[in-house]
Amino acid sequence: MNHYVITIARQYGSGGRTIGENLARKLGIAYYDKNIIKLASDDSGINPQLFGRVDEYTSAPRPLFGAKSGTYSKEVLPPESRLFTSDENLFNYQAKAIRELAETEDCVIIGRCANLILNSADYPNVLRVYIHASWDFRMKDAAEKMSGTPKELEKFMKNDDRRKYDLCQRFIGKEWDDPAYYDLYLDTSKLGKQAVQDEIERRYLKLRKKGTGVPDGSV
Repeated sequence: MNHYVITIARQYGSGGRTIGENLARKLGIAYYDKNIIKLASDDSGINPQLFGRVDEYTSAPRPLFGAKSGTYSKEVLPPESRLFTSDENLFNYQAKAIRELAETEDCVIIGRCANLILNSADYPNVLRVYIHASWDFRMKDAAEKMSGTPKELEKFMKNDDRRKYDLCQRFIGKEWDDPAYYDLYLDTSKLGKQAVQDEIERRYLKLRKKGTGVPDGSV
């Protein structure tokens, strides 16, 4: 793999999406977020609204005791399969799009368990970032983007955290916010958004230099 990727998982209200957009613009690389659904839809021929069912609107229940989780595989099923539009196959098509992006271009990828799909063993040129913030910081940020009472915003953010957690647990069997699956774990409420962006950029450029054989110490 000769391309370099930044994956960003983020709590809503932490500024992670804006940081990702700014990084991609400054580094001159592609930015992918919801447009991954279009890539998966174009590849599979499946209506993008069905991908939205998994990606945005369905918070899967936690597996019951003894139930199977971590169903993700690199296999995608053909149209003749009765499970062609199953949630598992929809997730696998999105994962396929993410893998293909990592193998063809430098880019920033937001969310969608990309840090776990592009695991460190198979994708050494990926910088995996988790961006979080204090509850008060997130509430203030959310209030600037959304309308609603504080109670409504609080409910939305708790549901969004749960949705992301459940998505990774259901399909990959890993905890979304586990620091073990990230290279950088950054708090915008303590460091500030610009400092977080600068640190990700610094580490990304260091990773690229390491890959080209340039000695450390120059970044």
